[in-house]
Amino acid sequence: MTHGNPTDKNPQTNKSSSPMIHAEKVLDHVLDHLFDSVIMASTDGLITSFNRAATLTFGYTRAEALGQNVTLLMPEPHCTHHDQHIRHFLDWGGIIPSSQNRELVGKRKNGEVFPITLVLTSVEQSPGDWIFIAIVRDLTQVDAALQNLRFTAYSDPLTGLPNRLLLMDRLSQAIRSLNRESPGIALLFVDLDHFKPINDNFGHHVGDLVLRETATRLQSCVRESDTIARLGGDEFIVLLMGVENPLSALGIGEKIRETLNDPFILESVSPLTLSASIGMTFCQTHAIDAENLIRQADFAMYRAKAQGRNTVVSYTTAQDLR
Repeated sequence: MTHGNPTDKNPQTNKSSSPMIHAEKVLDHVLDHLFDSVIMASTDGLITSFNRAATLTFGYTRAEALGQNVTLLMPEPHCTHHDQHIRHFLDWGGIIPSSQNRELVGKRKNGEVFPITLVLTSVEQSPGDWIFIAIVRDLTQVDAALQNLRFTAYSDPLTGLPNRLLLMDRLSQAIRSLNRESPGIALLFVDLDHFKPINDNFGHHVGDLVLRETATRLQSCVRESDTIARLGGDEFIVLLMGVENPLSALGIGEKIRETLNDPFILESVSPLTLSASIGMTFCQTHAIDAENLIRQADFAMYRAKAQGRNTVVSYTTAQDLR
């Protein structure tokens, strides 16, 4: 027996199915022009719909994604928890706790894990048969933009070092963490001697090169746990963490002073010889705030200049009384 097309024998059925087919085409067209990824999955977690944005975001073609478990798009531990979430959903009668944006991570075909926001909803086609609809937005560019904004807000544009704002935050945290049993912290206020004539004689371009090289040399003298910040002009602050005593901090100050005494070999000018006046203050208590600690180091730095420059001077309370 030869079976013909049922719609050929039943014009009524053919008429009723045409609008449905048209609606599906319209829906596919709309989904493929959305900015966000839209992924649909069955109750057993198999992908039934994968729009164009999803192919671009996750790197899979529709043919590769359709019929696969949605855990294909998840890194651990989300894969492990997925089945538990589905069982919880069904146990609660198909109630999704929240359809608000959730910040999670997805996994691309190449294995890259990336930040996403997820909105999840569901539709019950028949008793116990659900379609899950996930709307996914890739936050990679958003995260990169936020990181760039943070870098701009908290760093010195010339040297890339932390600026005063970030220094104050880290210094305040360091002071709060101090206790009787912990090591102390120290601040070194570094000011280049006779920097202005470099700008006047060779131009700001050379001055900028000197400041960048100074930043590099300072970084070579301290640990990753320490902070070097540029306050502006030729002034730098070094925050030393975990300092046992003032002599240790003075030793780092001497190391910095000697490093900055080495000739600066720069483009288009003869080697430049510089020096620095450095003020040091040591702290083992949270009874002082960040501003006053910087003021102490600044005061000691001016004492270094008064003593002839190119030296390291430790702050003492007696100096403030003179």
